[in-house]
Amino acid sequence: MNIVILGPQGSGKGTQAEKMAAKFKLEHIDMGKFLREVAKMDTPLGKEVWQIQNVTKTLVPKRILEEIFTIKLNDISREKGIVFDGFPRNMDQTEYFEHAMREFGRETDAVVYIKLSKEESVKRISKRWVCEKCKSVWIMGKDVKSEEDKCLDCGGKITQRTDDTPEGIEKRLKVFEKETLPVVAYYENKGKIIEIDGAQTIEKVFEDILSNLGVYDS
Repeated sequence: MNIVILGPQGSGKGTQAEKMAAKFKLEHIDMGKFLREVAKMDTPLGKEVWQIQNVTKTLVPKRILEEIFTIKLNDISREKGIVFDGFPRNMDQTEYFEHAMREFGRETDAVVYIKLSKEESVKRISKRWVCEKCKSVWIMGKDVKSEEDKCLDCGGKITQRTDDTPEGIEKRLKVFEKETLPVVAYYENKGKIIEIDGAQTIEKVFEDILSNLGVYDS
């Protein structure tokens, strides 16, 4: 089983990818997380990614994304299914993604699109705080009560991303609408889209995903 999960900021795609990976023993590929891991490596590629993320702070170029994606696929047994978290994000990435999948003898079985309104996305992300040290995510008012609180995992300092403001979120949502919704339409034309209401509870979203895949939680 090879599943892609897409959705706007705050839709919970990462959480659902983790739940899918755990239930079906799938490899969970989060390209953002993998890029951060590569940036820590003492290799020419690692140093280049680190420079991009920490110095120039620009988007990782297509060339590097493709190289990293190929490395990741090469490390996974073909018998093991994968859940892709928020990737591919645009049509250029989709073209390469499908080509690479075929090269590694894989097929995209389904693409889960977790739909969420702009208002709900802004509401959710505005409450999100991140540990500077371990990158754990905490919800203000639920997990932590004040910006002075420490990370519940490692005790590190929690901060809010500079683009996790209503203005920043709306800007990212416009990018999602422009670049990622065409990917959703592409897979919809192929009959592979499963659209899920992301405004529901985590448990109900997961239940709906399983139901649409033709499997049920037990």
